[in-house]
Amino acid sequence: MKKLMLPFFLLSISLFIAACSSDEGSTEEKETEPEATEESAKSDEMDMKTALLDYQMEIIDTVNATDSAIYAFETAKAKEEEKPSAEEIAKMKTDAEAAAKKVAEDVHALEVPAALDAKKEEIQGALDDLAKSYETRAANLSDEANAEYAESDEQFASFEEKMAAVYEEAGLTKPSFAADIVD
Repeated sequence: MKKLMLPFFLLSISLFIAACSSDEGSTEEKETEPEATEESAKSDEMDMKTALLDYQMEIIDTVNATDSAIYAFETAKAKEEEKPSAEEIAKMKTDAEAAAKKVAEDVHALEVPAALDAKKEEIQGALDDLAKSYETRAANLSDEANAEYAESDEQFASFEEKMAAVYEEAGLTKPSFAADIVD
């Protein structure tokens, strides 16, 4: 009987030690879970910031790819010397109108990246204002040299304000799209 007690005693001690070390491991896991969650949150925040900056460039590139005809028209009609002929100005106006409509279509076609889903509604609202700005510009192009486009400018400003709010909530400096969109 004594021979049986020794293995039973050793087995009991082994199980006790294993159980204790298992409890220590679960305590360590519980202690590291908040750290893992915090790291995950920081990673998500960085992903959002990166996605916002990348998306900013996508918006700028989308607009700049097509809007040059608008600015060529505005520049040409304001020239005092070497002013293009009336026919050339009329063609440039037609090109500018088509370009403004194309920019609006391209902006409407932009998709908000999945990394920005948390701000998708705000971003989409801002993009709608940007597209409306170019639609309004297309509808109101003027042959006057110093024509102002107050409604279009207000819509663009609304776009910038809405995007600035998204950037500031993410902890980024608000961008100036007007400075980056070639004019």
